[in-house]
Amino acid sequence: MSEKQDKHVEVVVLTTSGRWPSTGFESVPDHQKVQHVLNEAARHLHIASTEGWIATVGTKPLNVGESFEANGFKHGEVQIDFGPRHGGGGNA
Repeated sequence: MSEKQDKHVEVVVLTTSGRWPSTGFESVPDHQKVQHVLNEAARHLHIASTEGWIATVGTKPLNVGESFEANGFKHGEVQIDFGPRHGGGGNA
């Protein structure tokens, strides 16, 4: 009997409104879409709108419509920074 075991990643989402989960990490299947986790974070943190926000890990932007695995995360801990895109201010 050959059953495929789901692989999991340990995820934390950091925003200017706080972090989700509030302590530790949330274990999610590696085939889960990143957007699902971001929606959960926004709901738990009572964020009204995340329109125009981006998700990054380090300096790497994530494709939130794809899974963690498709974004290169198959195991381990993933710390997602989620917030508004930063413009480059100043005068030219």
